[in-house]
Amino acid sequence: MYFSVDWVDRIDFTTMRKYRTENLQKKMKEHGLDAMICFRAEHIRYMTGMRPLWWPISFITRNAALMAQTGSPVLYVTSGDAARCKQTMKWLPEDNIRPCATMEDPGIAKTMIHQEFIPTFKKMGVAEGRIGIDAATSLIFQELRNALPRADWVDADQCVKEAAAVKHEEEIKCLRVAVQVADVTMERAFHRIDTGVRECEVLATAMETLYSFGMEVPQCNLIVASGENTAPLHRFASDKLILRGDLVFLDLGGCFNGYFSDFTRTVCLGQPSEQQKRIYTAVYETMMNIVETMKPGVTNERVNQSARGIIKKHNFEKYGFHGLLGHSIGTSGLTFPIIGELAATGEQVFELQPGMIFSMEPTITVPGVPGGGGVRLENNILITEQGNEVLNRTPYCQKMLGKGSCDGPCCAR
Repeated sequence: MYFSVDWVDRIDFTTMRKYRTENLQKKMKEHGLDAMICFRAEHIRYMTGMRPLWWPISFITRNAALMAQTGSPVLYVTSGDAARCKQTMKWLPEDNIRPCATMEDPGIAKTMIHQEFIPTFKKMGVAEGRIGIDAATSLIFQELRNALPRADWVDADQCVKEAAAVKHEEEIKCLRVAVQVADVTMERAFHRIDTGVRECEVLATAMETLYSFGMEVPQCNLIVASGENTAPLHRFASDKLILRGDLVFLDLGGCFNGYFSDFTRTVCLGQPSEQQKRIYTAVYETMMNIVETMKPGVTNERVNQSARGIIKKHNFEKYGFHGLLGHSIGTSGLTFPIIGELAATGEQVFELQPGMIFSMEPTITVPGVPGGGGVRLENNILITEQGNEVLNRTPYCQKMLGKGSCDGPCCAR
């Protein structure tokens, strides 16, 4: 758990929130937005600092945040949480924190729009301006357009994502803690792996660790897959028994003060086969290429082409050219900018900048390999002025690289 103490300066949340507000409003001006309304949880967190209630429902009908080019944002928070937010979120004017009804019901959605959102836009003086919206149900979007017909409704999703892409040093401190806890979680999960232990039991150890360190929520469903469940990859933990000779694929991470970590290691219970070592070595060399290539001024296109070239060199292009190679990470566990998405063309080419943080995840999944043929190695990588910094400290498995025995935590059993 992270504590505030009086004997050292740690994360300056006041500075961080001030930066995010100013940075977002600067980006709004660049995009020509007079105002915006956001419904995505990660965008509301970035804009207002509101910690959401993480639960498996549609977030875009429970909360909203409105902001103009100047002034504080106005937060509409799910009504059951409004009192808590008013009491604790002292950085926002109390009148700017208002209850939001559940907009799953069409009539309730219309009431919120006409009695709350529209009057707020009018008070901001932007009712006939250029207003951005990040994501909404079609009903909410159409009702907003009908209610303010003279406004120019445009996309704001990209605006917020661009603002959040380059992190302030205080944001980076949050991300470092998120990664540190993920590293601890990974090593404790390693020690739980044993013959006859189920995938879900390994995941239980990981979840206990994440929450015991005060993480808000896991990065996603989290993956513990073993043996044949690694290729094709089962993106969850099941009741499958882990057996000797199985690869165990662990994709873990969590959220610390709004910032996510996300990384992966693949290990083997017992001795890996030659084919498993070949797959692991190819993924490892791809990761080493990524670390060598990523630096300021290099494009995502070049990173992708260089890394994919290593996979091709190892003759695994049939099994490694699927999914994305990497993604930005921050108040969302997966967001823009993207590196190497192969399911569709049109990926925006951009240059890496200091302060960007990516989760890079080269993966090869070869079906039909005894004990499993799916390997991913994933690191959170910070772009620096000089090059990059790999934030994760969990080691790679020397045994999987064919370098004899390994005394690391991945081979504790």
